Amino acid sequence: MSLMHSFFGWLMPSIPVSFVTPDWFWALPVVLLPYVLDQRSRLRAIPIASVDFMVPRELRRRPPMLRHGGWVLRSLTMLVVIVALARPQLGERQGKRTSEGVDIMLAIDTSGSMRARDFEVRGQRPDRLEVIKAVIADFIGSRPDDRIGMVVFGNEAFTQAPLTLDHDVLQKFLEKVEIGMAGDGTAIGDGLATAVKRLKDTPGKSHIVVLLTDGANNAGRIDPIAAAQAAKALGIRVHTIGVGSEGVVPIVQNGRVFHIKADIDEKTLKAIADETGGVYRRAMDTDALINVYREIDKLEKTRREEKDQRHGRDVFPTLLVMATLLLLLEAIWRCTKYRRVPA
Repeated sequence: MSLMHSFFGWLMPSIPVSFVTPDWFWALPVVLLPYVLDQRSRLRAIPIASVDFMVPRELRRRPPMLRHGGWVLRSLTMLVVIVALARPQLGERQGKRTSEGVDIMLAIDTSGSMRARDFEVRGQRPDRLEVIKAVIADFIGSRPDDRIGMVVFGNEAFTQAPLTLDHDVLQKFLEKVEIGMAGDGTAIGDGLATAVKRLKDTPGKSHIVVLLTDGANNAGRIDPIAAAQAAKALGIRVHTIGVGSEGVVPIVQNGRVFHIKADIDEKTLKAIADETGGVYRRAMDTDALINVYREIDKLEKTRREEKDQRHGRDVFPTLLVMATLLLLLEAIWRCTKYRRVPA
């Protein structure tokens, strides 16, 4: 097969060649059969004292190459048939897919209220942040073509992971997110502004922030609405999620159980989403939280397009036509002045 690749490569150096059924090249020794049969027929020829009067003068003087033209044409025919059965294809067999991903910054509240245990998972009640991290991990896994980064906020805000396509590394950064790592307050404006800053200088047509919190803005230096206006000016869409059930919820801290009242500023979260063209959703249980991220996943679809898609051109029909022409030429050869007479 490598020999045939080399031959096609020499014949058409700029066109890639592949074979669909290369096992047919094991039959190549068969092309020598016409030569063997020709030699055996010559050995079995019956000697005659003189047949000069039967043979035209021009045939008696024909070159050796012309005398062997019959079996040469037959061998060429068999060679072409074998190559045709190997199914050579010219050109690339697979197209190239290009994807235009979405740049997404996840802004996650890690304030002290995330210790609340009002979400249930398989009969257990872990803290809110553990449930949120599991849902976000699935969201990241569903968007392989997107660059995703992460900001955490409490009293302050900082980048936990920059935008990246390496989602395995991103998942490890997500695992390290802990309650209180940025303070116990809730600086929604600072968290949003930090996420917007990470997106403002990145190339691409689609930039979004998914901001999740279970409280109201009570810390930080930047007003949430001012941060939303900055996002709008930069063409960044912000989806906001309020998590937590209504009423009093239990919190476990240092082995002791406390109860706090939900304090989600839905008005501000909705205003941020409306200002930037995003959506606001409230998630009061685990299933609702999962559905919110699924909805955002559907809203922010990655654009995909096929470019430079070229399928291999099958030359099987062309080779069969060539084999037929060679076979016809060999038949004509034997019926003309180059017909064979006994030696």
